[in-house]
Amino acid sequence: MLTTTKINRIKTPSKLERHLDADGLYLEVTTSGSKIWRYRYKNYSGTWTMKSLGKYPDITLERARELRDDLKSIKDYQEVTFEQTALEWLEFKGYSSKKNKQIILRRIENYLLPNLGSQLLSHIRARDILPILKRIEARGYLDLARRVQNIASQVFKYGVQNLYCEANPAQLLQGSTKKPTVTHMPAIVDEKVFAQLLKTIDQAEHLMPSVKLCLQIAPYVFLRSASIRMAKPEHICLQNKLWVIPKDKMGREHWIPLTESMVEILKQALELSDGDYLFNGSRPHKPLSENTLNIALRSMGIDKDVHVFHGFRSSFSTLAREQLRLADDLIEVQLGHIEGNKVKAAYDRSQRLEERREMMQEWSNFLDELREIR
Repeated sequence: MLTTTKINRIKTPSKLERHLDADGLYLEVTTSGSKIWRYRYKNYSGTWTMKSLGKYPDITLERARELRDDLKSIKDYQEVTFEQTALEWLEFKGYSSKKNKQIILRRIENYLLPNLGSQLLSHIRARDILPILKRIEARGYLDLARRVQNIASQVFKYGVQNLYCEANPAQLLQGSTKKPTVTHMPAIVDEKVFAQLLKTIDQAEHLMPSVKLCLQIAPYVFLRSASIRMAKPEHICLQNKLWVIPKDKMGREHWIPLTESMVEILKQALELSDGDYLFNGSRPHKPLSENTLNIALRSMGIDKDVHVFHGFRSSFSTLAREQLRLADDLIEVQLGHIEGNKVKAAYDRSQRLEERREMMQEWSNFLDELREIR
């Protein structure tokens, strides 16, 4: 092994010399007297290669050994397979939703692991991934093809960040499959038809009370299904006329100003609540299931191609603009959409609550009038 004393005693040679330290670290001494650290190792293809680590004494012996050890760790990590990395990434993501985690896992198992699972992450190239995406595309699952590409890209990104590989070949394939046609959730946006929908809900005596109340409040608050189904009694403050959802789809607290009409519906829900959820499910201390609300709409004769539960958001967005001429920016805030200007969004903590109280009152009055139309 080399020492600083030995290095300083090395004289300028008549031809290139290499002095071994240990574990592939060499000090290369040129005929001009330059002393350059080099690390000899096998590359991805299994052939020996040299990597320069810098000149001595700018790079000391101790630092050269540190750099060599770093490169050795990268080489060791290259033995990690795609399957190992994918599962490790999935745990690292820490999905709060068990359902979402299972969906991602199934896509990894069904589409990526059969061809890539046993391969070393560092050996996989874009040409290995593209056929997988093209097979999905050929079956007509255009959105799925893009989602699988995105999952693969995230796995490789994780691999790069943890020194399991040096590149993300899946990222190069973004846009390599056909763009899926955007389909909007079926929603009633005609004023008269929407009025009939509201009355149909009010007259649906066959529904479980919590389901009916949930459907009655939905047009007023137009929340996403998960947000309304998982709502708890403590989220409602009748005194301040405010419904506070701790965390919406975008990971932020969401506020809903309440009107008298909303309060009347919520009071009934609070009276029926078992204390765990605002709208009780069919089983004690369980929320409404994901499909319950759409099934309830079907039971009232509302076709799935005409209106779904998520469609209440589109109904509000369209009717509030076209019939009430409400402000676009306030509508977007109330829908819980992210402000495009991230700096502005970070500093705008007021959520324009008073302005939205006025807007929600106008919307509430509009719905109350529709419900009274004969």
